[in-house]
Amino acid sequence: MTTYGNQTLGRGRVNFSLFKPGTYVPAGFRYTGNTPSFNLSIASTNLDHYSSDAGIREKDKSIVVETNRSGKIDMDDIQTDNLAYFFFGSKAVVSQVAATAINETFPSVIPGLKYLLGMSDAQPGGAKAVTNVVVKVGAATKVAGIDYLVDLDRALVMPIEGGTIVAGTDMVVTYDKQAKSYDQIISGSTPISGAIFYESTNPEGAKVDFLLPYVKLTPNGDFALKADNAWQSLPFNVEVLKAPNREAIYANGQPYTVTV
Repeated sequence: MTTYGNQTLGRGRVNFSLFKPGTYVPAGFRYTGNTPSFNLSIASTNLDHYSSDAGIREKDKSIVVETNRSGKIDMDDIQTDNLAYFFFGSKAVVSQVAATAINETFPSVIPGLKYLLGMSDAQPGGAKAVTNVVVKVGAATKVAGIDYLVDLDRALVMPIEGGTIVAGTDMVVTYDKQAKSYDQIISGSTPISGAIFYESTNPEGAKVDFLLPYVKLTPNGDFALKADNAWQSLPFNVEVLKAPNREAIYANGQPYTVTV
């Protein structure tokens, strides 16, 4: 049904789904949160033919030999899934097991620097949620707030400049770990593939939903960890591809009843 005067103010929700393993079937669409912008771009390459039998060369045929569909999305809802996509990575919930009387030595410490407890190859991010922290240099027990500062949640210990923990000495820290869990994202090297379902919520103009059955998301630009007067945002390029037995883009209007 054709309508006129359909000037549109675009608004909508971007939903993304990973594929079920080994297929192009969406595993389930997840709302990515607020997206300040989402656009699509299509570029074509033509192969032209010219008649050269007489006079000037005249173009008498032109066919499209290549089409590239792409897009861009900015996500300012910094969800763990969105962050994992940006880093080509994966998310997980790390469950820390409670432990007591852990003893760790930091050789040749420098006052003013922070030392992370519990770092290892198995747990590069260190420990979390520590208690009963005791700091010693030799046989001398040091005093929190005077000789060192400690962040219990982040498991950070910092000898205080001007305190009694002298540069170059070995600092021995004894502590307990609580049983806690936390979210962790680990970067990777494989672009994220899946499908996008865009739900139109236009305040003005016809609502047209878009299904992109096969896309690849790749990071495109800065993720500002810190900025004045600006929300964090995750910029993505969207490569729109064709899945087997499907077209690249489906634009679907809202249902209506046909009257005769």
